[in-house]
Amino acid sequence: MLLKKIVIAEDDDAIAHMVNMALGDAGFLCLRARDGDEALKLVKAHDPDLLVLDVMMPRVDGLEVARRLKADVMWSRTPILMLTALAGIDDQVQGLEAGADSYMGKPFDLREMSARVKALVRSARRERDRNPTTNLPGSRAIDEEIEGALKSGKPTAVIHIDVIGFDNYSDTIGIARSEDTVRNLGQWLLDSARGASGGGAFVGHIGGSDFIAIMAPEHCEPFLAHAEGTFDAKRSTFPGETGQLAMVAAIVNTEGLTLNTGADELGRRLGKAMKQAKAGGKTAHVAWSPG
Repeated sequence: MLLKKIVIAEDDDAIAHMVNMALGDAGFLCLRARDGDEALKLVKAHDPDLLVLDVMMPRVDGLEVARRLKADVMWSRTPILMLTALAGIDDQVQGLEAGADSYMGKPFDLREMSARVKALVRSARRERDRNPTTNLPGSRAIDEEIEGALKSGKPTAVIHIDVIGFDNYSDTIGIARSEDTVRNLGQWLLDSARGASGGGAFVGHIGGSDFIAIMAPEHCEPFLAHAEGTFDAKRSTFPGETGQLAMVAAIVNTEGLTLNTGADELGRRLGKAMKQAKAGGKTAHVAWSPG
């Protein structure tokens, strides 16, 4: 997994060094900017996960940096943790209104800063990586969820769900109406996963009619039974001709897969299982066998 990047915009060398050391020890790749103009250039060149931004800097101050980033559609989602020696309420309000997502006065505790940085990065990544049609987690979040499952070593099932004939269906009824169908499908899958697992399952949206669910193996059958039953019962409510549509799923258990090699092997097995599912028009399993 790529290191999360942070731009540290701070003209004081001693403070910049302390922040760099603390966040570097926490697993972040830190890039230093010594003034506001350099901070803007680094953000646009590296698309960091977070900007740690001092208010009082030469050339372009922190407030103006925040305003420019939040006004730019490409960088408006970059979270900003603002640092300042001006700790009055009016100063904090000014910083937050300029676009800061969080605020810390100097001097600050490095442990608190590290915790705030991690929380801001987690929150921003969740919001960034959502499919705009369903608002479900997208591809990067799916990869991270799978990585977490492999790292935990707990028995886990990864399920790829797709709808046969959806591309032709979408071409016939148009993008806008087919997106309504996908939005409903995503909600039904989420409801089914929550019902089967008691709330502990993950559902992500790759794109189109492709979804990924991640849950304990014993929850797979009730999840799919409910999802397929809902799909069949409500298919008549879809716009256009839906006779050619059929939901299929591919299930792969993570047993025997390691963190180092598991993601690629899991993808290969899911691809094999989905090919079988589409050929047979029903759910397919690819079981793990040693050797």
